[in-house]
Amino acid sequence: MNVRSVPLIAGSQKGRPDVPDTLLDELRRLEERRGEMIAAVDEDSGRIAGTLGLFPDRDEGGKFYHLYSLQVDSAYTRTETDVFLLEATGRFLAARKVTRLKFTTSPLLTRMAWLYVNRFGTQYRWREGSRTPDGKPWPYVTCECDFDDLLERPLDLRDEEVPGHCLVYWEGGKPVVRTGLRFSGPLCVALPDIDADGLSLLADREPAVIALLHRAFQSLHIHGYEFAWFDRLKGAPEAPGAPRWYYLMKHIVSL
Repeated sequence: MNVRSVPLIAGSQKGRPDVPDTLLDELRRLEERRGEMIAAVDEDSGRIAGTLGLFPDRDEGGKFYHLYSLQVDSAYTRTETDVFLLEATGRFLAARKVTRLKFTTSPLLTRMAWLYVNRFGTQYRWREGSRTPDGKPWPYVTCECDFDDLLERPLDLRDEEVPGHCLVYWEGGKPVVRTGLRFSGPLCVALPDIDADGLSLLADREPAVIALLHRAFQSLHIHGYEFAWFDRLKGAPEAPGAPRWYYLMKHIVSL
């Protein structure tokens, strides 16, 4: 992919691409927060292939940045552009002697989980009590990527052992919570491919599926489990709706 990274707020005007009107309000909001918008610019056409917005903050661990937005033009490969923008973000933070990037997402978004956890070693933490605007429980996690201390895959389970440790597996395109598993040792939650559009459709058409998955993650949280890793389910069937991915959950504390 022949692209370069360009900071749209603090960067030089020379070589700055034309910014679409749809990004101007977001640029203004980030500038007010002393933030930045990093653009992936196509070297051949000069078009913006994608953007990542972020702004600084501070907590008990010191300074960090919030991930404000991550957008990719539909004409470009989503995964490659996402990876490019996050790599550029790591360099942007390093230049400011900052290593941590924080944000929130749903653990049901498998494409984003691959990007954040598998590719960039991000730690997910269950966010208890999250609800939709109409009051329904919603699976939600807070995330922290420390570019100097990336999460690594634990060695608790071999690939062939994962299916036998799945608290949630799938039959006929529907999730099933396995009974008889003890809440001790590593457990897994299997998921099919789900992107943002698919999650919206699932919430509209199959709210019971969202509710079941929320209960499964909440139950793991109550029993002292935390997100340890996310990976592809080896030997997964190619049928639509079949599980392709899994979260590895580790027993950390007894609550």
